[in-house]
Amino acid sequence: MTKRKMNTILVSAVTALLLVTASAFAGLLASPEEVKSIAGNPDVKIVDVRYKADAYGKGHIPGALQVNCRVDLEDYTRYTPNKYPQLDQFLDVMARLGIDNDDTIIAYDDMYGIFASRFLFIMELYGHDPEKLKLLNGGIGQWQKENYEVTTEPTVAASTQPYKTSGPNNNLLVTWNDVLHDAVEKQDNSVVLHDTRPEAEFRGENIRAIRGGNIPNSINLPGSSAANDKETQLFKPVDQILETFTAAGITPDKTIYTYCHSSYRAAQTYLVLTRMLGYKDVKIYDGAWMEWAVLTALPSENTSWLAAMNK
Repeated sequence: MTKRKMNTILVSAVTALLLVTASAFAGLLASPEEVKSIAGNPDVKIVDVRYKADAYGKGHIPGALQVNCRVDLEDYTRYTPNKYPQLDQFLDVMARLGIDNDDTIIAYDDMYGIFASRFLFIMELYGHDPEKLKLLNGGIGQWQKENYEVTTEPTVAASTQPYKTSGPNNNLLVTWNDVLHDAVEKQDNSVVLHDTRPEAEFRGENIRAIRGGNIPNSINLPGSSAANDKETQLFKPVDQILETFTAAGITPDKTIYTYCHSSYRAAQTYLVLTRMLGYKDVKIYDGAWMEWAVLTALPSENTSWLAAMNK
């Protein structure tokens, strides 16, 4: 039996197993109808996580609280600033939003759930029950398409008890050193390195840092194109998403290190793999390409330099 045939059989077997159990992990997504039915419940917090800060004032889901991606979800006390917030910043955001440990959180945006996913991942990072973290399927676009109302009136957060957490669960994250040793130098054969950026960034054609390219030994599979319908932004059927990932070699029997440019897309991929597909061991390199690119002693493939492009 050839190695390729054996791999095909393995992927098929894993796919069949996960298709049987996938429904148990389908609790990530909430439809507009479901959100509407529980809106107003004091134990439910709807969170608007659109990237453009002025989008909220132009119209949002009634009762939704506003999160500013650049201010609330990035850590400007560290370099690179795209990393996830530290404890004090996280607690300040929870207090401002009036979020309690027992709340169900429904997050939405207008970009395939990428920005909302970052918020939900940070909640999980600090110990919030993953089963109480939901994405509005299709975002605010689907909400409006189904003729649910929006408002320009800001939501005032209710007071709550201080959020309780012992700090971030760093087992969900890896550093550049982990990526270098485990994936690039292949010191851990159980690790698959996943680059979830658009192909043009992976190939170094779209340079968004001091250099473009990709981390060696990474598999490029853009998460939003794998998981979402391009036109509606709705998530594809679970079996279809699973087939796409497994065919690329990103299989549930492996430890997955996923990264992107600034740890937004990687958060969406993390939620898809763990909450929709049932993968057990997924970690985010939160330094992402922004960090790897500036650490110029670290190796890269498809390398291109921003300075050369500006000549």
